[in-house]
Formats: sequence, structure tokens, C-alpha cells
Amino acid sequence: MSNKNKYKKIAVICLALSSMSRNPAPVAQERSSLPSPLDANALHAEILKYKNWTVVNSEPVKLDPIMSVLCAAPVKSSPDTPHRDKYIRVYVNDLGKDAMLNARNPKFPAGTIVIKEKLSEKQNQSPEFYTIMLKREAGYSPRGGDWQYLIMDSTKAKIEKPANVESCQSCHAGWGAKSDFVSRAYLSPEQSQKLK
Repeated sequence: MSNKNKYKKIAVICLALSSMSRNPAPVAQERSSLPSPLDANALHAEILKYKNWTVVNSEPVKLDPIMSVLCAAPVKSSPDTPHRDKYIRVYVNDLGKDAMLNARNPKFPAGTIVIKEKLSEKQNQSPEFYTIMLKREAGYSPRGGDWQYLIMDSTKAKIEKPANVESCQSCHAGWGAKSDFVSRAYLSPEQSQKLK
């Protein structure tokens, strides 16, 4: 190899090294263990494990009629089937368990998932609908406490964004300051007294 070619190679290497020092390679971002809002399959798989989580109210609680309508599945049948006399059972994953059951004014950590089973009768073991709250990283939805709202029908085949997500957000805003946008109206009087 001639000296001329050696010098060209050295110049190219120096130029490349100089360019890299001015534009360093991007540093790998720390990945969240929380599935991306767009990664519906991973999130769905996690949600399907909810029966292994903590049951917040083992005894189903009758849902307030107004809340029942607001948290209802879209109805394609006739209007003579109102959403009344529904019961709920709530589950929380391990990340949110302490905030849910112990804190008077909780701040749920990112990754908390709260699932509400909607039951047609108190003794029913087959939910007809599910509503889901997922606490996202700070900045996901600042006005909504960084909660993502999802729904799932009785088949549990997929999770979806509710058509009326604004309704979910506005309703839960009433519990924003007091309990981080989570109502906890389903806690028993004994559970409520133990909150610190």
C-alpha cells in the first residue's frame, strides 16, 4: 500500500472519530417494564392474569345507578334494558396494592392496574364487562392523573379504548386530589377505617 493510500485511510478514520465525538451515539434509554400504550398484546396478556391479583372487595358491591350507566358497555339492544342493579368486584395488581388498601390519600405508582368486573347479579361469577385503569408514566395524561382507561367485554378477547374516554376522565377527576383519580367507593367501612 502506498503512503498516499495510508494517509487517505488515516484521514478517513480521523474524520470518522471526529464526527463521532461531536455526535455521540445515542445512550440507551432505560426501558419501562410497563408495556407501551401501543403494545396491546403484551398489555392484554398482563390483564388476563388479574384473577391472581389482590381482590379489593371480595363481596361484590352494588354499583351506583348513575355510575352503572357511565361505566357500561356500549349497548346495541333496545333502550328497555337499562344498566341498573349491577355489581362490581375490583382487583389491583401488586404495584398498586399498598396505595389501594393502606393509603388514605394514595399516589399510585406507574404500572398500577385496577380492574373492575361488572356483574349482573351479586352471586354471578361470570362478569359481563370489565373496565380497566392503568397508571402510566408521568406526562402520559397530566390532566387525568396519567391514567389510561380501557375496556374488555365478557369474552376477554381483546382490550379496547372506550369510545367515551372523556367521560371516564371527567368522572374520575372528582377523585383526583383525594385518591389519585381512583374512587375506592367499593372499600368496606372496615377497610376505609384502616387507611392511614
